Amino acid sequence: MEPRSIARVFLIAGLLGPPFSPALADDTPDFGALASRFEHDTLELLRYLHERPELSGREHETRRHLTRTLTAIPGVKLVEGDWGTGVVAWLEGGRPGAAVAWRTDLDGLPITETTGLPYASTARDTLSNGRSTGVMHACGHDMHMAVAVGMMRLLSEVREELPGRVLFIGQPAEEVGAGAEQLLQAGLFEGDRRPRCALAIHVHPTIPFGQVGSCPGPSTANVDGFLLRVVGEGGHGARPHRTIDPVTLAARIVLALQSIVTREIDVNRHCVISVGRIEGGTKSNVIPDEVLIEATVRSHDEETRQALKQKIERTVSGLAAAAGAPDPGLEYYFGTPAGHNDPRLVAECREVFRRVLGEDNEILYDSPMGGEDFSRYGKEVPAFQFRLGVGRPDREMSLHRGDFDPDPRAVRLGMHLAAELVWDQLQRAAAEGGDDLTR
Repeated sequence: MEPRSIARVFLIAGLLGPPFSPALADDTPDFGALASRFEHDTLELLRYLHERPELSGREHETRRHLTRTLTAIPGVKLVEGDWGTGVVAWLEGGRPGAAVAWRTDLDGLPITETTGLPYASTARDTLSNGRSTGVMHACGHDMHMAVAVGMMRLLSEVREELPGRVLFIGQPAEEVGAGAEQLLQAGLFEGDRRPRCALAIHVHPTIPFGQVGSCPGPSTANVDGFLLRVVGEGGHGARPHRTIDPVTLAARIVLALQSIVTREIDVNRHCVISVGRIEGGTKSNVIPDEVLIEATVRSHDEETRQALKQKIERTVSGLAAAAGAPDPGLEYYFGTPAGHNDPRLVAECREVFRRVLGEDNEILYDSPMGGEDFSRYGKEVPAFQFRLGVGRPDREMSLHRGDFDPDPRAVRLGMHLAAELVWDQLQRAAAEGGDDLTR
């Protein structure tokens, strides 16, 4: 059967199962039926990837398997480049038009899996500090990859009618915030690879399966932080007056950091300073010479981001001076920038969500303080990362936990929605007669 004929097959009664019975827009292929057709193969891919996670920057087998899988899809061609452990590919449509990028992340986490699934990961690796750890796809990147490949399969079936091209971005090292910058610096969006927009999903365990969430505007936080070396003069715990105690100074600093957020930043500007590590001392009756403090600093806007750094520097220096201690050694870094979902692009995609899922299953969520290096694509082109519900009714789940087990039915829905969104954006570009969205 020709691709166009396959795409026009009417939904078989009950094929998608409740709660989905989407209405088709004019000239839109029946991606729901195609998603059902490819569901089995895509779930097999999910299980394969889930069983074989790899840490950030080490996604060698993941890249090889994705390369084999993608090149087996009719019309898909690899893009040569210095992508490291990533993979980039084109799907060329049969009609001229714009390009739309779809990004998926590849890496797993240093977490030991406890799901008990028949395809659970038993992989292990060694961290840079020499510690052995289990490795798991505890953030849904295996599902992201499966959905992205499934989307390419669906769009391949209708490629003769596709008005443009799809740029598949298999990005490594998302969990350490390095992969997107690596690919962009290697020329990912140069020349004819510059897309009209960039799209992506992230699974979300607190959104039930069958729903999707959108967040126009600020969508993730700036992920910054610091390592602080609080220096004093150690001594016997029985004679603290003969020391400069870095432990009590560190305690004052930790509490003062919270006052920066509550008393020095506009309450309408979201931000967080969270100390995650304090280390110092060897014995209860020995006051140490130094204490280490490590913290994450989150914000949504650049003004607050810069203000937090300045206020943290002033606070730690002032408290150290008040205690008669040397100025602490502050190693402050700016990490992954905040994400921004282009409002116009979000509005257009939400129309597709409502058409496919119905009004009740398309929701908005508040901008979180989590980070994601998909934000770097949004600094180059209009971008939108939406949340795909994978929550189960029988239990609570959380990302980055060993028992994370998203509802596998979300794979079929995810690739269906992804194909609909890409098709819609390419159709809009063709109708507008241009490649780029106007911000």
